[in-house]
Amino acid sequence: MPWRLISICLTLSLAFPLGALALDEPVDAVPSGETQADHEVIDAPVRGSAWVDSSHRFATDRTLALTRWVDGFFGDSEGDSEIADSRLRLKVTTDWDERRGVETRLSIGGKINLPRLEDRVDLVFRGDDPDELVEGDQDDPSQSQVGLQVRIDQSDTGKHRTDFTVGLSSAGPKPGVKYLYQTMWTPKTSLRVSQRAQYDFDDGAFGATKLDLDYALSERSLIRTQNRVLYGEDSEGTKWSSNIGVVQQWAVANGFERAAYLYAGVKGLSEPDDYIENYQVGLRLRAQGIREFLFFELEPTFNRRAEGPSSPRLSAWAVEARIEFLLFD
Repeated sequence: MPWRLISICLTLSLAFPLGALALDEPVDAVPSGETQADHEVIDAPVRGSAWVDSSHRFATDRTLALTRWVDGFFGDSEGDSEIADSRLRLKVTTDWDERRGVETRLSIGGKINLPRLEDRVDLVFRGDDPDELVEGDQDDPSQSQVGLQVRIDQSDTGKHRTDFTVGLSSAGPKPGVKYLYQTMWTPKTSLRVSQRAQYDFDDGAFGATKLDLDYALSERSLIRTQNRVLYGEDSEGTKWSSNIGVVQQWAVANGFERAAYLYAGVKGLSEPDDYIENYQVGLRLRAQGIREFLFFELEPTFNRRAEGPSSPRLSAWAVEARIEFLLFD
């Protein structure tokens, strides 16, 4: 059935231009020994190639638009730090855990453009969600909660970007550098790789590598994989995490957007004892409501945790409820 549909489309794409040519323009003389059909056969692959190129661009643009929408709607920290305009997210989170009790916290993430600096210097707030769609390590030493970001270089295509960063903390400044590469791997697959390094005068150098892949399933859904590795000069071993999930955008209701993210993930340590810290399955529900700047979230998760390599693995349910205010968007 798909091949028959493609054949019909190709036939129509060729028939309409040729019919218009026959009606509007006189037919040029055909050299001796050649027929008009010979010229039509020669021109057909050119038109077919243009149709394929147009379809390729359409699929690529649709995938890129969906990826950017997911980043913006769910509050991707990397995406917020790369946009041209200021954007801040004020978030109130209540976390209930079957084994760890209840915790409520306030966080702010995003960035503010500093004026009169040619849009190159930003004040960046990390927030509390370094792994974007899935909660990560809140004590990641390769990033600071507040810092300055200075754009050093960016390619014309936007695929490459390098920033100089300075983390601000009570222990003093933490200089670092961040490199980002993002591209369309295939018409339906986008790739993003980031490398971050930061130096702490007390704890030495730290680095973090992230690799994200998005595959568009339709105009409203995609599969996303996120992989992260954290390592330090004086730390024991490497922390890592990996997850995969499906994002589904729901129909807009009363002008407000809604989406769900179903995922499964795992994280662990490599040294001194190689073990898996947690297996996790979760569902993140996010909806815009009441006002355009107001978002509500509910995220239940099921966890299988081990506190150490020799500790028993225990099951635990957890639920996070969030209210978020989007500022300066």
